Amino acid sequence: MAKSIIFNPNYFMKPDIGRTLIMAKYLGRQLPISDGFETFIHPIHAVILSFMNGEDMDLSVEKVSKYLNVDNKIVFNFIDKIIDNDSFIAVHSKQGISTFPPNTLISTVNNCPNGNYIPEMFIDKNVDLRSKRHATPTSIVLMVNNRCLTDCFYCYADRRKKIDCQIPLSRIKELIREAKDLNVRSFDVIGGEFFLYKEWRELLKELHEYEYYPYLSTKMPLSENDIKSLVDMGIMDLQISLDTLIDDNLIKIINVKPTYIGKMKNTLALLNKYKVKVFIHTVLTQLNDSIEDMISIADYIMRFDNIIEWKIDRAGSSLYLTQGYAEIKPREENIEKIKLYTSTLAEKVKFPIRCTRPIINNEIIDRNTGLSDFFNRGLCSGNYSGFFILPDGKVTLCEELYWMPKFILGDVLNDSLLDVWNSKNAIKMFYLSQDDFPKDSLCSSCEEFIGCRSVRQICWKETIKQFGKDKWYYPDVNCPKLLD
Repeated sequence: MAKSIIFNPNYFMKPDIGRTLIMAKYLGRQLPISDGFETFIHPIHAVILSFMNGEDMDLSVEKVSKYLNVDNKIVFNFIDKIIDNDSFIAVHSKQGISTFPPNTLISTVNNCPNGNYIPEMFIDKNVDLRSKRHATPTSIVLMVNNRCLTDCFYCYADRRKKIDCQIPLSRIKELIREAKDLNVRSFDVIGGEFFLYKEWRELLKELHEYEYYPYLSTKMPLSENDIKSLVDMGIMDLQISLDTLIDDNLIKIINVKPTYIGKMKNTLALLNKYKVKVFIHTVLTQLNDSIEDMISIADYIMRFDNIIEWKIDRAGSSLYLTQGYAEIKPREENIEKIKLYTSTLAEKVKFPIRCTRPIINNEIIDRNTGLSDFFNRGLCSGNYSGFFILPDGKVTLCEELYWMPKFILGDVLNDSLLDVWNSKNAIKMFYLSQDDFPKDSLCSSCEEFIGCRSVRQICWKETIKQFGKDKWYYPDVNCPKLLD
């Protein structure tokens, strides 16, 4: 039987001026590889991959050979390295290194056409394989409101002023079409509470029309008609936020009426009935950091077949908490107990449980090792590969910075997505000069400035939480030099 080759459908290729990006296709979902990864490949490599669309391998190689006017063997020798590869593969060329993730190409005996890519998308006379800011936005998040059905006492969001969506649906549709033209990988939507947005059905239909499948999260009980609407639109999955099923505790944590818990249980049962995949997300605080609270959730969700994952996180600190974080944060000794309890469930449940790790308080950090680890930290996507659209149309580089003027990049009521991405402030905030830093910041005189700040940036929100809004220019809170 003929062997077919297909570009991994869990991945997404994006042309990006001088190179092509490969990254996870969907954000938030459980995938064989982290959804935060990205690699760069030569435009010609992307052209070759665009032909790998589920046809017979020999036929695909022949088409590439004719298109590029090269020998079949050259094409075959290249793709042979990345078919069913179990690790990252680096391919060297005169212009630099192209890196291919595990299972870039998948072999199959079934004909499964995948015509999402055409070679002309990736043709580029320029070649630039250096790691740097994306040429166009890759990920966009639209916040439709900051209203919630619940009132979580650990909420990190800025809800001091309640704002419903002020962007006309017609304008949102234009933004979705522009995103598609820019080869934006993901267009996500969130609240507040997404399902309190009156036009959520039409918005989701428009997103699906352009092959955007946002990862939806809710604390809102859904009716059977709501769930039928989701199923009819082809919704793949849903995240349900569930902190406990002990009535008194949940009422205190999210400030709801006693009837809420029964409605949420009914929502979970209906989602199972209609075979909608569910991710459960639990946030630990001092009010639910007990084994009993976790048992209350486990005992209920274990009966369902549609649970994909149960993720247990600790509540985080925020600029907008109405009380001190010390009064909210879960106790580390209790997190350890919960982690041990969830490990005993491994053989009893059909889904993975990801539990936050306890923080080791008196951990000694070696300065040299810490510095190396810090310089190899993960990338912040804000203003590097994506941005966040607020309900009034303002665009910020980070969700938790909201309306802070320093970090506003533009306004989609007046600007195109590309204009926002290339705005004066967007460029300035990414390519900050060391001269932009006042002398009271360690960054102003740090000899590691270029290597530290040139691409990876810092976590602005954590810096502001630690030092204050007027000290945004201070080092990242994890900078080892703060220990000196």
